[in-house]
Amino acid sequence: MLQYPVTDEQWLLVGHLIQPQGRRGWGRPARDPRVILNAILWIAIKGERWHRLPPIFGPPQTAYIKWLQWRRDGTMDKVLEILSAGNDSGTFQSS
Repeated sequence: MLQYPVTDEQWLLVGHLIQPQGRRGWGRPARDPRVILNAILWIAIKGERWHRLPPIFGPPQTAYIKWLQWRRDGTMDKVLEILSAGNDSGTFQSS
């Protein structure tokens, strides 16, 4: 099972992998990547559809697009590998 929300200790291990890139020109500021990661983990744990993501995580489209990007570029694999290596049992725990 996956764990969320991501703890401070876990964030220290993986946060550098998914820090937001600077704003380019006009537009909204980037969403907090920790919130996006928590949204992705929530979806994975609950097995819910993206449109059912609770509002505390922001727009479902944002989390979905980031999940696609991070999955395609290998970031999600790295994050999950690091988080699972830090767990004594080798599996994720839900809180």
